[in-house]
Amino acid sequence: MWLSSLTPVLGIVHRVITGFLVEQAGLRRGAADAGSVTLIQRFGSAANLNIHLHCLVLEVVYRRTEGEPVFSVRTVAGR
Repeated sequence: MWLSSLTPVLGIVHRVITGFLVEQAGLRRGAADAGSVTLIQRFGSAANLNIHLHCLVLEVVYRRTEGEPVFSVRTVAGR
């Protein structure tokens, strides 16, 4: 099925975007993460098959700690 082949692609997209944001915040990749939500849309406006992703990614990262996450509010360079 198409979903099983799309899942690895979504993982790569999330890893690349999160890695960029974590590096821009001046943190290590293993010590921080970012939040995102992805919607997989299967059909276009004419009910034709048109598989694509809609991603909402936060421009902040959070450090992983033992307790509550600690947010690092540093904007991406160039903004």
